[in-house]
Amino acid sequence: MAEPAWAVLSFWVPLYLAKEHGMDLKQIAMFAWLPFLAADLGSVVSGYLTRLYVRWFGCTRVNSVIASSVTGAFLMLSLTLVAITRDPYITIILISIGGFGHQIISCMLSALVVESFDKGQMATVNGMRGSAAWIASFLFSLLIGVTADKIGFNPLFIAMGFFDLIGAVFLVAFIAERRAKRA
Repeated sequence: MAEPAWAVLSFWVPLYLAKEHGMDLKQIAMFAWLPFLAADLGSVVSGYLTRLYVRWFGCTRVNSVIASSVTGAFLMLSLTLVAITRDPYITIILISIGGFGHQIISCMLSALVVESFDKGQMATVNGMRGSAAWIASFLFSLLIGVTADKIGFNPLFIAMGFFDLIGAVFLVAFIAERRAKRA
């Protein structure tokens, strides 16, 4: 459920900034790259985050990946605040936090495939995961194109903020290991 939010950040944020915050192309160019930088940092931090969960809480590798994903999902809640923020610069910061959280989730979903499947299955499963994610992104982008003019962007940002929490609930409910593995 994370990928549709990233598609919105990638393709719709410049239009949102222009329409809702009155930013011109120069202002957008000055600031719209920040969520992508934050996402890059989220990629780097995600690997360290799993190590911290293993070291500090004794999580298994799978559970540390899931805990990192849940952390990213909570960071995505920043997108819900975009709906009530009128300051364009605070909006950029909130979207950047969402980008950071999204990329933690994205990296951890790939790591979850590595932790959960045999070598011979990894590429296929990860490819299927990626394909499903981008199909969902395509469909959500179409939905935004149809609905943004009618209901505005704010309900969409609220929905995006909660999508990843819903996904995190599924991760915890269906994939998390319930008992610590014994050595």
